[in-house]
Amino acid sequence: MSTSEEQKGTGFFSKPQNIILLVLALVILGAAAVIVSMQIDPTVAVVNGKRIKRSELYAVMYTQVGKEALESLVDTQLILQEGEKRGIKVGNKEIDEEIDSIIEEHYGGDREQFESILELQNFSLDELRDRMRLDLTLEQIIEDDLKIGDKEAREYFKENRELFNVQEEVKARHILVETKKEALDVIARLEKGEDFAELAGELSMDPGSKEQGGDLGFFPRKVMAEEFEKVAFDQKKGEISAPVKTSHGYHVIETLDHKKARKVTFDEVADDVNEKIKADRAPLLIQELLERLKSEAVIDIRD
Repeated sequence: MSTSEEQKGTGFFSKPQNIILLVLALVILGAAAVIVSMQIDPTVAVVNGKRIKRSELYAVMYTQVGKEALESLVDTQLILQEGEKRGIKVGNKEIDEEIDSIIEEHYGGDREQFESILELQNFSLDELRDRMRLDLTLEQIIEDDLKIGDKEAREYFKENRELFNVQEEVKARHILVETKKEALDVIARLEKGEDFAELAGELSMDPGSKEQGGDLGFFPRKVMAEEFEKVAFDQKKGEISAPVKTSHGYHVIETLDHKKARKVTFDEVADDVNEKIKADRAPLLIQELLERLKSEAVIDIRD
């Protein structure tokens, strides 16, 4: 049971509901094509002797989400066509680099685990690549259209400085066991000179950190359990705790480093300020872009 929380970044156009709708639309269209080509309509359920045909199921699916899925596909085409008009080319190499970055950042470089997650979500690698091509195209369009001046960025920083100041953080590692006796045994073994990382790999119940030798990296306050946080922040660098009880069990905690909170200057975080402004303004810009593209396009919706 992990005491840490995983955070995931999203692109300007990374909307999980749109991914679901796109995949569902492909499923509906693909299944419908099979029915037409094979001239079959099998029964999917029987209720008190009354058969429900597969075509009825797909009709209901289309009625419930078909409109939204179709609108999402139209939006995708408009964005990709706009990117093509602007000469924006997202190559396979760029997409591969983006996927490699995701695997490294969120899956510890484990490509098999990454592909297993995709499979569990019924999402193919080709579908992901298409999605990333769309995201990267849209991000480039936003980059082209959204110009942020130095004066605007400095004013934003002045008004929102607390978003960029460095928070107090500690770096710690831990070994999580079920009972206090087990925690005391861990401490005794550490005092005899056994390696903390090896013991974490052998004994810790925290699957999120045991493979990293119990290392939780740097974290700010109000992320970990209150009892865990107090010890990790109060200890001196290199100090190992007595057993710490939380709802997860008993922890043996070693504080590895401690960063003090401090105020930053604009020059230190200028790039972060620009990215934050873009993230704030991107949703409205995307909406305005799609409204303009739709008003200029010839779109023939056929029910």
